[in-house]
Amino acid sequence: MTPLLTGLGLSAAAGLNAWAILLLFNGLFLLLPQEFPGPTAAILSSHFAVTAALVLFLTEFVADKIPVVDHLWNLLQTLLRPVVGALLTLAAVPETTPAERVGLALAGAAATLAAHLVKSTTRLTSTAATRGMAQLALSLAEDALALALGALVFFVPSFTWILIFALVFLLVLDRRRVGHALGVLFFRLKHPRRLLRQS
Repeated sequence: MTPLLTGLGLSAAAGLNAWAILLLFNGLFLLLPQEFPGPTAAILSSHFAVTAALVLFLTEFVADKIPVVDHLWNLLQTLLRPVVGALLTLAAVPETTPAERVGLALAGAAATLAAHLVKSTTRLTSTAATRGMAQLALSLAEDALALALGALVFFVPSFTWILIFALVFLLVLDRRRVGHALGVLFFRLKHPRRLLRQS
């Protein structure tokens, strides 16, 4: 159960910043490789994966702090972050059957997507309330929170239960705003020129 909690906790933290968590994973993997016996650990710790994570982290560090650009970037991350979350969960859990791996991957992706939706909803609300003035502070706080949560669930895996419960609670509590946020995000994907004209 502990490896599963570690994987799901890292996946949830990846919903805030997948690339920061991927870099954190590689640091932990170098120090404690035995803690990541799963089949995807070698992929996530490869030179290509580390380089890609570093480039994407630096890109996100800039893009996530610019109004309008941050929403487009978060829309792209709606597709990418759950993939990272699925791989992180699989990396933490020892070898399993193919059916179990599919279930673990879906659970990891769901945990990541839940955190991503909470982040995106908060970001859209803050943008509307502050006209983008709080983007820098909010983005820095999200980056720090992602790393703090990632480290916490690694060293205290049982905290994952609290994290998952909190995410589910927030999604249920703000289900209308989450639905609205998804509608806005995907509208901007279909009509990027309107978004640029509005800015």
